[in-house]
Amino acid sequence: MSGPPEVFKGQVENGQVFAPAHQDGPEVLKTGRPKLVSYGITQDMLWEVGLACGGIIHVFIEPLDAAPEVYEALKGRLEAQAPAAAATVVRSERLLGRKALILDDGSVVGSLGDPELDRQVAADALKALEMERPELKAYRLGTEEVEVFFDPYPVPPKLVILGGVHTAIPLARMAKEVGFRVVVADPRAKFANRERFPTADEVLVAWPDEALAQVGVDRSTYIVILTHDPKIDEPALKAALNSPARYIGAIGARKTHAERVEKLRSWGFTDEQISRIYAPIGLNIGAVLPEEIAVSILAEVIAVRRQAELGRRPQPTAAEAKGA
Repeated sequence: MSGPPEVFKGQVENGQVFAPAHQDGPEVLKTGRPKLVSYGITQDMLWEVGLACGGIIHVFIEPLDAAPEVYEALKGRLEAQAPAAAATVVRSERLLGRKALILDDGSVVGSLGDPELDRQVAADALKALEMERPELKAYRLGTEEVEVFFDPYPVPPKLVILGGVHTAIPLARMAKEVGFRVVVADPRAKFANRERFPTADEVLVAWPDEALAQVGVDRSTYIVILTHDPKIDEPALKAALNSPARYIGAIGARKTHAERVEKLRSWGFTDEQISRIYAPIGLNIGAVLPEEIAVSILAEVIAVRRQAELGRRPQPTAAEAKGA
């Protein structure tokens, strides 16, 4: 934004600065026109407000009834736990405050007031939804530059752990703490029970294909296969590769995975499909204990979710499968 920001003396609580944006609220209510305001902390104010560095906070103030159809549609999506991304024009002479909701199928509720802008924004909103983070993006409409803020509302990520082994216990607990909906499934009741997984959202005594069909798999689903037993791992990989899961990881040594790869190829899976599997599972941090292995797995899952750069291991060769 151009021009110097308004300087304010903020209030600090738990490391957060609360700008007195309410001072601009009455004007917005009176005029019905949204307003973008900026508040800043100068270097000489740092000690007083308790911050380590200065900065600028941009706040967009708008009436709650600015776009009722969009808010109603967003409410319905949230209640149904269906993904969507809101797009709001936060800088423009003509279109300030115009709002639209982009659904995960690309359809749009509302309009930003320009057909070409709607088209561009719909594509970019899906990218923001995939990345699961807000974004501010500038567009050129003739001689005017328009800024649009994307506010994505992804569905809660779901971690499906196939195999209730020792490593699954800390993994289920830690994944829950970082915001995943956790499902644990194992066809063996002594491994899949509430005593072992008290914090999991669901614990299923079921074979992998049955479990995945029951919980539903979409692009917000992350599948972790931990049994190290071909009777369970192989149907799990089959079902996972035939799903749109965002992450598929399988435990096991490189030779074990090489044998799996050969079997998957014999079943008709292509190398491109097989390359979706993260194996051996987890980031290479030298993990030994179940808790450490759980950390390495969860770190890899988070890296995939946040689209961090990961050095993928090459697929094993046929010679490795034979132990040569």
